[in-house]
Amino acid sequence: MIQYKSINHQNTSLSDREEYAKQLNLDNTVPSILLQTCNRVELYYGDGEVPDDVARHLFRVVSGLESAIVGERAVQGQVKEAYINARNTQKLPTGLHKLFECALQVGKRVRTETQISHGAVSHSMATIEIIEQEHLDLQNAHITIVGVNKLTEDIIKFLHNKKAQLVFLANRTEEKARRMAEPYGIDIYRLEDKVNFLHDTDILISATSAPNAIITSEDLSAGHPLLAIDLAFPRDIDPAVGQLPNVKLYNLHDVEEKVKSNISVREDEVKKAEQIIEEEIAELQEIMTRRKLFRKALRVTARSSKLSLIQVEEIFKRFPDINYRLITKKSYGDKHKKISLLNGEAPDDMFTRELDEALLNDKADIAIHSAKDLPEKLHPDLEVIALYEAFDKTDSLVSRDHIALADLPTGSTVGTSSPLRKKELLQLRPDLQIVDIRGCIEERVQQVRNGNIDAVIVATCALKRLGMEDEITETLPFSTHPMQGRLAITAKKGNEQLKNMFSKDSII
Repeated sequence: MIQYKSINHQNTSLSDREEYAKQLNLDNTVPSILLQTCNRVELYYGDGEVPDDVARHLFRVVSGLESAIVGERAVQGQVKEAYINARNTQKLPTGLHKLFECALQVGKRVRTETQISHGAVSHSMATIEIIEQEHLDLQNAHITIVGVNKLTEDIIKFLHNKKAQLVFLANRTEEKARRMAEPYGIDIYRLEDKVNFLHDTDILISATSAPNAIITSEDLSAGHPLLAIDLAFPRDIDPAVGQLPNVKLYNLHDVEEKVKSNISVREDEVKKAEQIIEEEIAELQEIMTRRKLFRKALRVTARSSKLSLIQVEEIFKRFPDINYRLITKKSYGDKHKKISLLNGEAPDDMFTRELDEALLNDKADIAIHSAKDLPEKLHPDLEVIALYEAFDKTDSLVSRDHIALADLPTGSTVGTSSPLRKKELLQLRPDLQIVDIRGCIEERVQQVRNGNIDAVIVATCALKRLGMEDEITETLPFSTHPMQGRLAITAKKGNEQLKNMFSKDSII
């Protein structure tokens, strides 16, 4: 079972979190994901089922609902980074993989479908607000920023917009500092020269990932007034600096408390986010259930044509977590291509008979069909368990030299296997010769290219699925089969597990 441990800003102080992070010893024999942010240190570990409360907690974290600044965006990137780091260094169990994959999807949905992050004050904006409330002259103050990252870059942008002039950037790696500083014309220093550049600093902002304090009382000029803002976790600036009479020190907790006094997130946006979280918990549990039910490959039968194989792939792109084994069959219609559909000679189960038999004889669990191939009456022991909407229900004309239907010469031969299409063609162009045509889509189109016929009518979605859009001369204004373009899944009656498995996006 997946579990987690968490200490965060809601149940511990900044000092407690720093001490916990220092003493944390990970058991390398147990796969885990360590999430460490300004507000929290969390460890996710274990295998197997994902309890709702574990998923709900991580989903709230990644959505910014558990942040000191509700709705802040940085935590989503931090969750992603923690997951990638763990994935690159360990073999993570399925449960942890799916938990974090779903969490990243939740974070994206919350920020796309709600306004929760709009107007949320960030740490960088809060830093500028604190500086302004101290009534310091930004255009003449010596401002030093320590650290190169997204947070410090945002602060530099804000300062630049405020017309700050004397801004200096310090970092352990000079090249990284130079890349960030160049667009703004900022001077850079090496962090090891801190005594020199801190001597005249009026405003100090530090945000590095150093494990220990990098600025102490000894680094500062005695008696020189200083506003220091420490945005790092663990802290960059020794708390003893704040005891100096000439220094006013804000740490991460102070900044966030300042923000919370000025920000309010609308309750309806939080409720929307919470609704998304509950939906995604249900989706996660459905995924885990499918994995549990079908640890062995699901047996899937379908026709052996290229189009049919593409349709199978299309179905399983909806369900990437389902492992399956494909069993292809040649249908009665595939074997007997001389039978005319145009003249009503075909049996009702012409394209499903062999697939139905595989289901009835327990040789397959499900069959995937073009829905329009289904017989009017299914075998009494079978049922459609899922039906998916078509992305295109139209018919297209494929013709030699891409000649439009209206411009085809009198007597041109047009192939189709549909009595309905024949009727509609003759209503528009009674001077055309309608011929019966059989075979897979590629074979029908090739007959046009070989000059055997002048044109053929083909379902647009079939051409698109096969990547043959270039063959389309024009889309036709015909009424089409109500199941045109749709995909159907059939199975033996009474298997509720299979129904539930494939119910996502099904229209039945």
